Amino acid sequence: MYLVAMESERRLPRISPGDFSGFEVQLDLEGITLFGKLGNISEEGLCFLGEDDLLGDEIESQVLGSIVWAKGTKRMFFEGTIIWTQTSKIKNVVYYIAGIQFLERLNLTDSMLARSLEIK
Repeated sequence: MYLVAMESERRLPRISPGDFSGFEVQLDLEGITLFGKLGNISEEGLCFLGEDDLLGDEIESQVLGSIVWAKGTKRMFFEGTIIWTQTSKIKNVVYYIAGIQFLERLNLTDSMLARSLEIK
């Protein structure tokens, strides 16, 4: 696992509610589109949960991506860098996890901010 410290302080907390099932993350890496789940998100980056081990050798690679709301009702685009990867078992499913740091801070939507208020 490879970790990089964030240089700035977060303005808002990382959003990591128990259920982000209404969101999908799509990554475009050198012409290959990967589909996964949203593990958590802040204005500086997100955690991508994939079911294929395709990002393990891609640390420091640039990616284009989007966060897609349930049923495609909304989409938020981003550019970022893969900062770290790891494998983890969550609820008996093996996930290949990647931390992606955005090239520019995202302005999180009201619905995402509302979810952050649900965290206890």
